[in-house]
Amino acid sequence: GASLRDLGDGVACLEFHSKMNTIGGDIMSLLFTSLEEVNANFDGLVIGNEGQNFSAGANLVLLMMEAVEGNWDEIDQMVRTFQRATQTIKYNPKPVVVAPFALTLGGGCEIALSGARVQAAAETYMGLVEIGAGLIPAGGGTTEMLLRAGNEPRRVKEVFQNIGLAKVSTSAEHARELLYLRPEDGITMNSRRLIHDAKSEVLRLASTGYRPPVQVQLPVFGESLGAELKLGIYLMNQAGQITDYEAHLA
Repeated sequence: GASLRDLGDGVACLEFHSKMNTIGGDIMSLLFTSLEEVNANFDGLVIGNEGQNFSAGANLVLLMMEAVEGNWDEIDQMVRTFQRATQTIKYNPKPVVVAPFALTLGGGCEIALSGARVQAAAETYMGLVEIGAGLIPAGGGTTEMLLRAGNEPRRVKEVFQNIGLAKVSTSAEHARELLYLRPEDGITMNSRRLIHDAKSEVLRLASTGYRPPVQVQLPVFGESLGAELKLGIYLMNQAGQITDYEAHLA
């Protein structure tokens, strides 16, 4: 499902090569191993590949099989492992630069959200689309998007809509508008240079004394904003824009 490659100059690359680059147990396992190897012997890590898509998300077939069997403990473990993976990337002591392109959906988007930097191809279709499968983005995506909204209720509402309506960016610049990319994240126009540019960003971060982000408290807005969001859900449901189950998920 994945390989760890040496890009030279002290930079490694974690490459996915499963079907549609969906993320399963093999990729998760190698991700943790890769970070240990990078922290011991490299200056940083690129997460990227040269397939047709960066990643279509987590392997939901495995999740569905466990649900059919009623293996709720196994599902809980799978979700916790994914959460631990994204948090390990985010707080890794050495820089991790993610290089998304084409489809970067669901769990693939959550991997990108957790990087120290993202170096995205101009044509990157990025989004937290789990609602479309009857799920919520539980691999760290919801938490990270709330953090990016900061203390602005207006931005929280935008993030809520992005997740609730499974919005996907039409380009990397659009992904920045949707907060999937930050102001400091880079965009590569020529996709053939994407891995090269991501590697260069790893080296730049390492040379300037990279430090992982400090953990911060999540803002909690209370009943006033909660009531606004619930009213929006009710009105969309009454207008037939979302189903009863989608309203339940929201």
